[in-house]
Amino acid sequence: MRSIFHRLLLARPNKPRNPVLKAVFSVLGLFFLFGVCVFAIFMGVFMLIASFLLKRLGKKTTPAPSRADVLDGEYTVVDKSPISLSR
Repeated sequence: MRSIFHRLLLARPNKPRNPVLKAVFSVLGLFFLFGVCVFAIFMGVFMLIASFLLKRLGKKTTPAPSRADVLDGEYTVVDKSPISLSR
């Protein structure tokens, strides 16, 4: 005795033979794909706007004033090694 889940998992629906049903299912599939694409675009725009607003309305910090003659950074001095062409 097969359970309902077993029957649903092993079911392989075939394409309908009726040309009208084929056209209807094709159009429904295209509308579904179009809807998913539009939803993704709106979500992307929403995330961009939210990111922009969070940056604009976020915590305001003022950087420390820097002097014009000071270059800040970390440096490592690398010795120049001679290039040897012989092996």
